[in-house]
Amino acid sequence: MQLLDDIKTQECRAFALAWQGWRGAELVPTRSEVRIAEIVGLLPFISVLEIISPEAANFRLFGTTLCDTLGVDPTGLNYFDMTTPEKRDLRIQRTCQMSAHPCGSHFLYSIAYKSGRSVPTEVLSFPVWPNDPSSGRQIFSISIALEDMRMVGTAVAPNRLPVSESFQFVDIGAGVPDAGLNLADRPPATL
Repeated sequence: MQLLDDIKTQECRAFALAWQGWRGAELVPTRSEVRIAEIVGLLPFISVLEIISPEAANFRLFGTTLCDTLGVDPTGLNYFDMTTPEKRDLRIQRTCQMSAHPCGSHFLYSIAYKSGRSVPTEVLSFPVWPNDPSSGRQIFSISIALEDMRMVGTAVAPNRLPVSESFQFVDIGAGVPDAGLNLADRPPATL
């Protein structure tokens, strides 16, 4: 399956095309190759996660629309802690596999809002290597609501980001993690 055929939003498609341009002929772009000016209109929906260790992945950036959605700014917080204890290991495994393998991911999840609505959200993520190899690898993501967000308020649980309902790895040229690890809900896509 081709990722670009499966993407639901224009914003995620634009992000995928920008990331492809940043990497050029390389497997993964370095941070200095990321041209923020190309995605300036998408920045409110962008997050940057830095993999510190197998137990810590901290948000380096969390877009303004994403902060408004949660009702808090999780910049500096550990992404692995922002789920339920029973889902934490799955989140760690998926995230660390994306960094180590390397590959991308595409998934959907629903966020429950104080208004009582639950809104599905599309998330697309790709790795970015640091300029200094001793620094942590990063994962750039875009998160786009699939429904109108007017009048929904903020998330019910601002300290929790749901685990995906429909997760797939994205092959960027190095394959994807072994299916035997049972980390994906859908077959991989190819970029």
